[in-house]
Amino acid sequence: MLLSTDIRGAVPEARFGLPEVKWSIYPFGGATVKLAQQIGHVHAMDLLLTGRLIDAGFAKEINLINAVVERDRLMQWAMSFAEMIAANSPAAVQAVKEQISSSIADYAKSREALEQALGDRVRASPHFAEGIAAFCEKRNPIYE
Repeated sequence: MLLSTDIRGAVPEARFGLPEVKWSIYPFGGATVKLAQQIGHVHAMDLLLTGRLIDAGFAKEINLINAVVERDRLMQWAMSFAEMIAANSPAAVQAVKEQISSSIADYAKSREALEQALGDRVRASPHFAEGIAAFCEKRNPIYE
């Protein structure tokens, strides 16, 4: 869901990641495409291939989020952005948003068939059943 937002703030204790590979799940929803577009190849591959979680500070460092904000200031931070945006020309703001969103959506859509095929291949593997079982049983998977 985060990858579909435009401006991102997080509290210091927030954690981010795509742990799907740990459980033999393919990260659907355009996550692979969107993440690489948003934070670059090397950081996207780090998160996608390791499945590790990162803290808010590192998420800011790799431009996954805009800012790390103390919990009691987060709503104020978000409202200040909303007010700055609302003070601008609605027509111009909407046009910028439409262009960026449609460009991202068009590229993600062009990758949907491959994403589905890859997800199907992962789900058909014996690793998928082990990953799901391990997740449900709260244990580390053992991939043969």
